[in-house]
Order: sequence, then C-alpha cells, then structure tokens
Amino acid sequence: MREKLYRFMQGRYGTDKLNQFLFYLELILLVLSLFFRKNIVINILFYISIIIYLARALSKNYVARSIENQKFIRIRAKIVHRFQAINKSLKDKQNKYLVCPECAQIIRVPRNKGKIEVRCPSCRKSFNAKS
Repeated sequence: MREKLYRFMQGRYGTDKLNQFLFYLELILLVLSLFFRKNIVINILFYISIIIYLARALSKNYVARSIENQKFIRIRAKIVHRFQAINKSLKDKQNKYLVCPECAQIIRVPRNKGKIEVRCPSCRKSFNAKS
C-alpha cells in the first residue's frame, strides 16, 4: 500500500508555503463553520480552499506551481515587512521605518524631516515618503 502511494505521488508537486497557508486557512474556516453553521459563504470558502489545496498538491506542473509560490512569498514578505516597520516605528521615537515598494526592504529614516526622497540600499529604487 505504501509503495502505491509513493508511486502515485511521484512527479507530483506536493506542498510549499502557499499550500501551508491554504491549510491554515482551511483550519480557520473549519472552526468558523463550526461556530456559524448556517453561514453558507464560510462553507463555500472552506470547500474552495480544499479543492485548490488538493489541486496544487497533486499537480504535475512544477513550473506553474513554483511561479504561484514565488508570487505568494513576495506578497507575504511585503505584508510582513510592513507590520515589522510599523512595530519598529512605534518603538523608536527618533526614526521612522519605511518599506521599499519594489523589494520590501525595511529602511530607517529620521523623523520630522518632512517629505523626503528615499533611495533603497538594496535595489537602488528612489521613492518619496513623509518622515
């Protein structure tokens, strides 16, 4: 039986960061559907996330799944860095922390300097920001 499962999964994409996110989303939706039994929207979202999860895990198209995963990682990094920058800005009263719109690098700038042009040290992209 184990060999049959190994043979079936051979050449399949499996799991990655996006599938892990979908799995946690499914758990949250499952708990919500238990509390709100009459809410059909939560149930539909739960079943859609299960279908997407299984379709990605059992897919043989490595390239497409890998591209999807890289896009997800970039979006997640921007969101996580934005929250990290807000957290650092709340703790540090002399500096403000900004996030580069291109590469999501956290950049420290001095506070109360008005509108300034910031150049990202990582990707060299310039952007205007209020300090």
